[in-house]
Amino acid sequence: MRSIILGEYYRHKNSPNYAWAKVIEVLKPKQHPNTLTCIVVKCEWSKNKGDKTGLIKHFKLKDLIKS
Repeated sequence: MRSIILGEYYRHKNSPNYAWAKVIEVLKPKQHPNTLTCIVVKCEWSKNKGDKTGLIKHFKLKDLIKS
């Protein structure tokens, strides 16, 4: 399993230059609300790094890359 750090910023592999994902929580497989059989990361998704507001999104661990 790849190491992910709470509070750190990552990028989505399909849009590495668009927005930032700040890790809030790591959900194990089948841990509520994660219904998948893989690790899911709950993130605050914002256009600029350090923004105070953003959307809450869930990504598969393998889809996040360190910037």
